[in-house]
Amino acid sequence: MKNNAELYNEIIESLQNGDLLSKIMPSILIFAKRIDDAEFIKWAELEMNGYYNSNPALTEDVVVPEYRIVAGQYLDQHQRIFVIPNATYQFITEYRLRQGVTELETLSSSQKLLTVQDQGMLDIIRDALNTSVHSYTFDSGQITGILAAIKGNLINRLLKIEPKIKEEIESKEEMTDYQSTIAGPLSMLHPLIAPVASDLYKNGHYRQAILDTYILLVNTVKTKSGRHDLDGTGLMQTVFSPKKPVIKISDDPDEQMGFMWMFSGSVMGIRNPKAHRLIQQHDPQRTLEWLSFASVLLKVLDNAEVIKEEGQSNVPNE
Repeated sequence: MKNNAELYNEIIESLQNGDLLSKIMPSILIFAKRIDDAEFIKWAELEMNGYYNSNPALTEDVVVPEYRIVAGQYLDQHQRIFVIPNATYQFITEYRLRQGVTELETLSSSQKLLTVQDQGMLDIIRDALNTSVHSYTFDSGQITGILAAIKGNLINRLLKIEPKIKEEIESKEEMTDYQSTIAGPLSMLHPLIAPVASDLYKNGHYRQAILDTYILLVNTVKTKSGRHDLDGTGLMQTVFSPKKPVIKISDDPDEQMGFMWMFSGSVMGIRNPKAHRLIQQHDPQRTLEWLSFASVLLKVLDNAEVIKEEGQSNVPNE
């Protein structure tokens, strides 16, 4: 689904391409509702569906806009032109069209004189001038001007909204830049980390990103060693034991012990506290550093040997 900025740009492009208003108005209405502009929504509903009593948008405060006026003449039942007897009533030679844009476009293409029978206006003339008229006639060519005026009104509304949309675009670009910034470092970590922690990190759930990453680390050690019966510090001190390792990192007993304590520390000092207490973590940089430490241990684990039984070893690729 398009965001507001994309929908706005699509509408502008349609206007520049000269697309029919009937094609653009549905997107306009969606856009107006997206930005929650009540006045814009009402205008779009009236222009799209017409200024009719059946349209819920036509409330008592609504007046058919002046740009919908066409000039014409009233005719009697014999199709004779009705002559206005008094300049005071000259205004009735102007009529405001209520049709929606689709109907206006159809009428505009007729290229002939059009006739309207508006009973309300006919009654007003009868009561005011004590005479009967049958219909109102006008040149359909005037509708082209109405459609242009609707389009002009639309453009003015969009221009007023443009600063808000630009702000949204800039905010989105800043967020994209930020996400690109954090995606870069995460993509450099061990490939198992991003699927677990990436979304949590991007959305600011730093504590959970760290916890889930170190749970991943523990589970990876279990999988590699085959010791699913152990967990936590007991797991790490058993499988990385310098005396009888299940996972051998180094031939040097001191180095092997050092890594045993690193893996043990990752459980005692990082996983367990975050699993057992609601520790607050608000620093993205500090979080990235903890994730990086887990990445180092996972890469060490990748290169370590699994001692299947005394005197035999292999280096699995997983």
